Order: sequence, then C-alpha cells, then structure tokens
Amino acid sequence: MERVLLLYNESSGKNAGKKIALQLKSFIATKKENWLVELQQSNTDISAATIRQKAEDFQASRLVFIGGDGTIHHLVKTFKDQLDQYTIGIIPGGTVNNFARSLEIPLINEESFALITDGQPKEVDYSLSNQEDVIISTLTIGILADTAARVSQKEKQTFGPFAFMKRFLKLWIKKKRYHLTIQTDDKVWQGKVALLTITMTNSAGGYVHFDENATPDDGQMHVTILETLSLWKTFRLLPYIILGHVDKIRDIVYFSSQKLTIRAKEHKVQTRTDGDPTAYLPVELEVVPKGMTVLVPKKEEQIE
Repeated sequence: MERVLLLYNESSGKNAGKKIALQLKSFIATKKENWLVELQQSNTDISAATIRQKAEDFQASRLVFIGGDGTIHHLVKTFKDQLDQYTIGIIPGGTVNNFARSLEIPLINEESFALITDGQPKEVDYSLSNQEDVIISTLTIGILADTAARVSQKEKQTFGPFAFMKRFLKLWIKKKRYHLTIQTDDKVWQGKVALLTITMTNSAGGYVHFDENATPDDGQMHVTILETLSLWKTFRLLPYIILGHVDKIRDIVYFSSQKLTIRAKEHKVQTRTDGDPTAYLPVELEVVPKGMTVLVPKKEEQIE
C-alpha cells in the first residue's frame, strides 16, 4: 500500500492548485482503492519544517509536486535532505515547465495523473547552490535574470509577456555586461558576460531541444555563456539552438562540470533559478547525481 501526499501551492497561477489536488485524489481512488492520499499546502508562507513534518507524520512513500518549475524548486529544497526516502510525482502546473518537459511528463492533467499510479521510477540529478538552495532546471545570470527581476507582479498581470519585452529592450540598449570568474575542478574562465545559462537538462525556456548534450541524469551542469548580445547574432544562432547544438556555436563559450564557483567583479549580481530570483554572487554549485527518483512515462519496448 502506498501513502501519497499531494503538495499544492494555493496562491500560484490561477489558484487551481487545490482543485487539481482534489481531482488527482479522486483519480487515485478509482485506480488504487487501498492507497491512502492526503493533501498539504506548500505555499511559501508555510514553513519547510511544517511540510516535512506532515510527510513524516503521514508516513508518505510518494510525494506529488503540483506546479511549475518554481514550485518544484521550492519543494526539492524543502526535502533535499530526505529525498532518498520518497518517490516523487510531478503534475505540471506552470507556464514553462522545463523540468517536466525534459522528463517527457505530459502537461495535460489527466495524462500526468496516470504517472502517479503507474509511472516508471527514474533517478535524476539536481544541484546544490551554496549547500542551501537547489537547481532543478536552470540558473541564469545577465540580461534574462535582470529583466525578470525588474518586472513587477502588477506589470505581469497588466501587460503579460509584453512587460518582459519592454524591460528586455531597455537593458539590451544599455548593453550591460558583468565581469565573471567561473572556476571548475580543472579550469578557470574569466570574461565579460551578457548572458550565462546553466542547465540541468536539455530544456530551457520551455524548449526541449536547447541542448541535446544534456540529460536529466548525466551528473553534469551545462554552462552556456554569451559574451555579447545583438539582434544579428541572435538570429544567426537560432538554427543551432533549434537543433540543440549550442556547443557547436563558435561565438558561445560552452562547457560542463559537476562543480563550479561563480564570482563577479560587480556588487549585487543576482542569479535567477528555475524562474525565481535567488542568491547574489558568489555562488558555489555542485551536482547531486541521481539525487531523487521521479515517476516518468514508461518506455515502450522496442520490437526487434
């Protein structure tokens, strides 16, 4: 018998988290009559200790994270010291859903529901940031992180995607770059950076073919650095990005590592991780190889 704890953020998106959790609870009841299912809010105003205690008291064997990359990030951080005790289910509920897309988890609720009862366990990586925070999908520094940090919630609600475009263009005109030093176990890179992206999977910005070299379980962080940014360069790079060959682009610095440290010459250079603002530099990052087990679609057996 499985004991399943459904974790939902009541304040995210269109406040549909609880509704989805109740639908999932009913779905599980029709498929697995002897399974026990309970709900727990995972809003950021609820302490991590409270959420962990609920899982412990309930003796949960499966945790289901309902939400987008930000919600998954928050819950992986909450349980990072206990992840080996649970099997994780994902019900995508965000806008981008990089993590779910990289694992081929369906974005339609009814299809993703079935994974909670019949999915195949898969061990995947995540990374630690300064031993406290986590990265499940992407970390960015530079124009994309700065753009998102300058868009208020009111602007998002009023202007939608155009709010980001307006801020992006203002920053792009300024051509602001940061002086970064990136150190791995075997190399040091220094230079001015317009955009730095670290990916844990092949997906970025909701596009699952961003980096075909990356997989969710390869034990590596994949670093992509764009030292300058222009509209001409952006259009010229698109064919490579579409094919997932960012490592083949001459104008891009690309490498992989299990550990790295990022420092900036400037003060208060902020990172953005899994869609939300996170720590200021410097940061020390380290992959936790196959640090959690996630339910994914079963692969069809190939017919010889």
